[in-house]
Amino acid sequence: MCKKTILNRCTVLSLLLVLAACQPHRIEIQQGNEVKPEVLQKLEVGMTRQQVLYLLGTPLLTDPFHQDRWDYIYYLKPGNEEAVFSRLTLFFEGDRLSRIDDSAYIPDIGTDGKAIENDPTPEIQLPAGMEGL
Repeated sequence: MCKKTILNRCTVLSLLLVLAACQPHRIEIQQGNEVKPEVLQKLEVGMTRQQVLYLLGTPLLTDPFHQDRWDYIYYLKPGNEEAVFSRLTLFFEGDRLSRIDDSAYIPDIGTDGKAIENDPTPEIQLPAGMEGL
């Protein structure tokens, strides 16, 4: 009887240790517009809204009360790790880009939430005829 009790206790204890070591798998959550540094370098003050849309896509936030401000927000929560948040804000005067606020911008966020070195993003060029718009 004593051997059976010891064996049961050892079995329960080993199961508890195995279960305590396991973490549930959490999926990676990505939301918003990821703006690559190569694309951001092509962004210039004086570009039209159409050119900015071509380069960066549709902004995540457009405020109806501040129509001259576009926010490109990117949120990444890689599994069990800390969430990373990046924001690029563009200001327009009329149809032209007047100011770029990249103070909360984090370049090259990888799937693990860390910066990526030497990301092979292809060169993006504006189509002919869009340069002077």
